[in-house]
Amino acid sequence: MVLRSAYRQVFGNAHLMDEELVSTAESLFLQGDLAVQGLVAALACSDTYRRLFLDKNGPYRFVELNFKHLLGRAPRDQAEVSEHVQRLANEGYEAEIASYVYSPEYIGAFGFDTVPYWRTTHTQTGESNLTYTRSLKLKGGEASFDGSSSSKLQVSLATGDAPSVAVRGGRGGSTNRNDRRFRINWTTASPSGLNRRAVQVSIVPFSSLTSTLQSLQRRGGSIVSVTND
Repeated sequence: MVLRSAYRQVFGNAHLMDEELVSTAESLFLQGDLAVQGLVAALACSDTYRRLFLDKNGPYRFVELNFKHLLGRAPRDQAEVSEHVQRLANEGYEAEIASYVYSPEYIGAFGFDTVPYWRTTHTQTGESNLTYTRSLKLKGGEASFDGSSSSKLQVSLATGDAPSVAVRGGRGGSTNRNDRRFRINWTTASPSGLNRRAVQVSIVPFSSLTSTLQSLQRRGGSIVSVTND
């Protein structure tokens, strides 16, 4: 029962073939050599998890899903996502996974022997209503699979809006949304003369915000911050 629950939570409700299962981690857990925390870490560090959620989606969506699968909530803001995207780029895949599973937040919420679960079914003390709204957007349906490559929160986190507002056009004051400009501070590991690894700045309208963020990430850029200009 614990194994089934862990697979469902960590792999976002994916239907896995026998060859995609993490048999070594299963054996260690059943023999008592891994606590649930170690099992979760092993599943998330597996080639199957990496293929499904990083290779197919890219770093931004990968981080978004790591929050969902491993901490049971949505990221709170753009800074939190940027921190993890940069850790993935600078410290590697396993360090990124460990930063969730071995964090004080994880231990406080799930301990060593509880499979992570979706914590934001109800509002929580210390969390904003905006985090709650984003968590509902990220959760999806009970039968849904998290393999979609499109981010559910990218625009919302960048603009500070609730997801339902950030993706809606038309009435309610959104007709002037494209008049807003956003300053994207980003860095790149690619040589660019004297500006190598220096913070670069792009200023874009709302209509170009998502495509610009995705373009920067495809080029290997790390988003430092996104603010209203």
